[in-house]
Amino acid sequence: MQQNLIFDTYYTFDMRPPKEKLEPFVNDRQAAADKYHVSERTVSRWMQHYGILERKNNMGCNKLDANKAHEIRVKRSEGSTMKELAEEFEVTFSTISRIVHNINYKEASKDTAQVRVVYNP
Repeated sequence: MQQNLIFDTYYTFDMRPPKEKLEPFVNDRQAAADKYHVSERTVSRWMQHYGILERKNNMGCNKLDANKAHEIRVKRSEGSTMKELAEEFEVTFSTISRIVHNINYKEASKDTAQVRVVYNP
């Protein structure tokens, strides 16, 4: 006799190990990836989920920050070449180009209004 199975809820299987088992691998994510048979990126996502590993907000560039990006824009507007700026800040030409063209480390344009909304119920 054949039974009809009806699933009324959707279940997912979470293969993420407990936080305590991931903590020893903070400095060696590849070892955790080998142990759990997943990629190193998966281990990083697990650690970010538990708050063990913080995300980087600098778009992968460890040499620059918003202040240096502003300085690069100012120097470029004063006439420095992108090649000179790349050598000075020890980054690639393309990094300087992306900053100058406001792709990375974006600054608000002069036409953009800053609005503050206060909600008082």
